[in-house]
Amino acid sequence: APSCFDATETLQAALAALEPVGHAIIGHASASIARRMAQLKAQRGQFGFADLLLRLKSALEGPNGAALRERIVQQYPVAMVDEFQDTSPDQYALFDLLYGVAANDPAQGLFLIGDPKQSIYGFRGADIHSYLAARSATAGRHYKLGTNYRSTAALVDAVNQLFLHAEGHADGSHAGFASGAFRFRKDGENPLPFDEVGAAGQSETLVGVAGPYQALAIATTDHDGLAAEQYRSLFASHCAEHIVGLLNDPGVGFEKDGAFKRLAPADIAILVRDRREAAAVRRALVARRIKSVYLSDQDSVVDSVEAADMLRWLHAVANPLDGALARAAFATRTAALPLTELARMAADELAWEQRIEQLKALHAIWQRQGVLAMLRRFIHDLGLPPLLLAQPGGERKLTNLLHLAELLQSASRGLDGEQALIRWFAEQVEASLAGHGEGGDERILRLESDAALVKVVTVHKSKGLEYPLVYLPFAVSARATNRRSRSFFEYTADNGERRLDLSLTDEAMALVDRARLEEDLRLLYVALTRARHFLWLGVAAIAARKAGENRLHESAFGYLLGGGEKIGAAQIGARLDQLRQLRQSHAQRGGQHPIHLLPLDAAADTVTPLARADVQAPLRPAAQFTGRFERNWSVGSFTSLSRQTSAAPMRAQEETLLEEPAQGDGAAPGDAPTAAPARIDDVPWHRFPRGSVPGNFLHEQLEWMAQEGFHCVHAANFDSRLAARIERAGWGNRQQDAIAWLRLVVTTSLPPLNAALADLQGVLPEMEFWFPSDHLDAGELDRLCGARLLGGVARPQLPQRQLHGMLKGFADLVFEHQGRYWVLDYKSNALGGNDKAYTRAAMAQGMAAHRYDIQGAIYMLALHRLLKSRLGAAYQPARQLGGAVFLFLRGIANPATHGCYLIEPDLVLLDGIDALLGMETEA
Repeated sequence: APSCFDATETLQAALAALEPVGHAIIGHASASIARRMAQLKAQRGQFGFADLLLRLKSALEGPNGAALRERIVQQYPVAMVDEFQDTSPDQYALFDLLYGVAANDPAQGLFLIGDPKQSIYGFRGADIHSYLAARSATAGRHYKLGTNYRSTAALVDAVNQLFLHAEGHADGSHAGFASGAFRFRKDGENPLPFDEVGAAGQSETLVGVAGPYQALAIATTDHDGLAAEQYRSLFASHCAEHIVGLLNDPGVGFEKDGAFKRLAPADIAILVRDRREAAAVRRALVARRIKSVYLSDQDSVVDSVEAADMLRWLHAVANPLDGALARAAFATRTAALPLTELARMAADELAWEQRIEQLKALHAIWQRQGVLAMLRRFIHDLGLPPLLLAQPGGERKLTNLLHLAELLQSASRGLDGEQALIRWFAEQVEASLAGHGEGGDERILRLESDAALVKVVTVHKSKGLEYPLVYLPFAVSARATNRRSRSFFEYTADNGERRLDLSLTDEAMALVDRARLEEDLRLLYVALTRARHFLWLGVAAIAARKAGENRLHESAFGYLLGGGEKIGAAQIGARLDQLRQLRQSHAQRGGQHPIHLLPLDAAADTVTPLARADVQAPLRPAAQFTGRFERNWSVGSFTSLSRQTSAAPMRAQEETLLEEPAQGDGAAPGDAPTAAPARIDDVPWHRFPRGSVPGNFLHEQLEWMAQEGFHCVHAANFDSRLAARIERAGWGNRQQDAIAWLRLVVTTSLPPLNAALADLQGVLPEMEFWFPSDHLDAGELDRLCGARLLGGVARPQLPQRQLHGMLKGFADLVFEHQGRYWVLDYKSNALGGNDKAYTRAAMAQGMAAHRYDIQGAIYMLALHRLLKSRLGAAYQPARQLGGAVFLFLRGIANPATHGCYLIEPDLVLLDGIDALLGMETEA
């Protein structure tokens, strides 16, 4: 049998032999997938941003490319590309095709502006080799910005010195490392050199930080072989301790023109590579009572506890009668209801009913104002802002909630209905939990607020930003390339060609790791150039897998110290001293060197709490209000007008579906129920429970049927769909009765129409209306309706009051039938225990007791005004206005009335109400 060594050699040889086959397979698969994607996009008429580039490139390279190029260049003879270091190869190819980068045609201008040292977005498709290709094509035509206007002269000098140590001096006094500061020097050519820059300086001066001239503090320890977790914990602690020391010192701050401003937490940024580093440093800050905010370039708000909880809220609000969904929503961590309140909801029926009413009100807001308005109302109804802001991390949670609300509002514009939005959001949350959610700037976590907090930011996110003080506690963290969890290596060869290595050769791994280190150097450059006054770096020798060795040389900072040579922990100080003594320009500043070495105690565990009160800006005195407004202006409705009558309707969610307790046959509506009510017929519409809750349930089902079209009752799946809704609403025990009753309601021919609801087309459920009301006198309205409606039936008087402002309402159903327009209102009032109780006279008594005559008049006026507005001069009320139908659902089987009471159109009445509203002239 061959030895293990022989077997390994055999396997490597086999993989090497299969590499061409692997390339062919990958190439074939890539081409096949690309063709299939192109076919699918063509079938659906879709294309993305990348397709725009490919289509333009293909057109410019095609037979009509010259004509297309001429048209584009004539329209845009000059092009400027900012941040050109983030250009992809396809983008650069387009600019080259259009403007001929190397040709330098004087008739056109192409200005490429960028800093290759800040090319850090390779994971987004940016390719530094595109920049270098353009640099080579434009040799001799380069212009540099040689002055830094962001940082102090000392800080600019410190960063110059750090990179010049690796690059070498232009005058040859120091040769630097063979590969240069950014490892692109080869055969004496360096397409990416580090050029020393000057500094304009800052008029503001940092004082109190170990001397006025200190710019770069390098904190280090001679502890050999720190584990990665130890490194993070130790330097997070020292970083936080240094910060709290500065914040506690009243002498640390900024001087400008003789004025002093004390250092604030908002002046400090801590730059990290990933969330593990962020978590470590934030834990250290919390231990010292320093508030911080973390912002990364990748974290999504959808991948948060608040997103999962908000999904439960949406389910509950969309189905407010589903008890299980409601309990799940109120029991979420984000809702933060105390256990005592949850227990009270479970035991106290009234408390539970109040919560259900809250969900119903939120549902109405969602339907009428949108999901954003609903969620903001929900957040405030639960009292979350003050509750969360009083908790550690609560500001983060509140920001996430508001961010999610905006995200849902944006998505709702392209989705039809509540369930579609819930389904979309559920898919986003599920995909995010699975690790393959969508990206986009709109989903990246936002800053909690503009409060004075220490900012913990990823290096990628910090690009383009600046901060007075910057800390890099993990300046030597690195992820060297290895074969673990790798199935192939992808890299760029020296000739710029992209290659794929399936056999994981040492050569390919070395090239991939070289590219990794090159990008780490550019990341370090970006991090070091974010500060205006002060930098603090944490440097240590992190233990390698092999005993006695460390990984410092694998990091970007380690390369700047030793050029890739291994450096022991005991040598760090000497290397830093060598770097500091590279040149003596610091003598011009009184001998103060811009780079300061700060030895740390590897065993230090000091935790100093922040000892300063937050100083709020003084409040300006409130401006005196001198405006005038109508203090008696309000919004009223039929319910508010009829409130406090002798037979006022019971409280219900919808004004138009009110009930009263069951009464015996022949009892006058409004009388107290008898002790022994008459026998109730054993049919669904009479044995169904009575009260506001059953009434609301019936109303919601009829509203849903109207939205679907009442003809849906004839569909084969109607019973199953309605049964599912009944079950979700908590009425499964009455499922068969509810289905039978509702089916009868919509299939029975109604006398005023000579048609059933199922025969109607184009119905409009829940029509909302608003009237301006100029001191409407309720007493006059009462007298007018009493004289014109219900044939003189006695009724309770409306309370004497005036309504000045707006009169609003919601009509259950508005529809057109045979050229006439009608308004219909559902009533589930129980006038008796059998069908005979629903005579026209009995219904008139019920109408009078609850003053539905006034409701009918107002709703018919709304329809009348709508028709006048829409039809104009063609509107003929006598022929086109049908009237107001009150459908008493429990009387649907009465052979004479079928539960319908009609208020016929009365133009004298409508004109009179218009006059009372102050609308004699057409609005």
